[in-house]
Amino acid sequence: LKKVYEESGREFVKIDDLNAAYDADTKACIYEVRSVYDKTLGAGVYNRAEYERSIQVGAALTDKRIPECEFSDNEGENISELNRQLCEETALYWIWKHTKEDYLGLVHYRRHFLLPTDWKQRMVKNDIDVVLPIPLYVGPSIAENYRFRHVAEDWDVLMDVLKSGADETADRAEAIFRGNLYFPCNIFIMRREVLQEYCSWLFPILFKVMERVGEHVDAYQNRYPAFMAERLLTLFFAVHKDRYSIIYADKNFLG
Repeated sequence: LKKVYEESGREFVKIDDLNAAYDADTKACIYEVRSVYDKTLGAGVYNRAEYERSIQVGAALTDKRIPECEFSDNEGENISELNRQLCEETALYWIWKHTKEDYLGLVHYRRHFLLPTDWKQRMVKNDIDVVLPIPLYVGPSIAENYRFRHVAEDWDVLMDVLKSGADETADRAEAIFRGNLYFPCNIFIMRREVLQEYCSWLFPILFKVMERVGEHVDAYQNRYPAFMAERLLTLFFAVHKDRYSIIYADKNFLG
């Protein structure tokens, strides 16, 4: 990855490579997405870090509540009822509308970042805007991989919606999606201002696609907006790589 990034004029830096400095005023929280449909972890209980807080998604669709969750995605302004399609993005929408921390993160019940204990201080000292997961290689391209794994016509709708936009992501989408590296799982940590800009761009795109595509009978393929969001995360930060200071972190995948 370092070589690939260097060849494209970028730098690949992991959070583990950075130095830290104490900053008592920094407020940060990583929100762990939970669902009533989560299966018991095979490797035992995950010990949530002190900076993680849990949010139940799809809360508008069930009367069941997860005792460990401090928050539910149906509180206040929300899109909780769309969780069957948007998955963890209903938590992101809630975070966007309701939280106030300086740094905000999103992880899953089974997918967490592997972070040094002083990760917040490292981000502050080095003026980091975004932490993304280590990118995955997919072939033959991001676009064709999506079309093979999901409903190809849905991707065509997404591209049409992107091309109808007036920002620079519309002009660069096809070229970026011809690449092979993308950021999986819809997990990240962002400075508050970056998250606000990202969400203001992301959700109108997803809503327009959903208006045109509707719902799929197949429950897995019905999650297409969440699958698209992974690719859109990749697009957004590829386009804005020079505006933001971006680093990377490993993740676990609990079985």
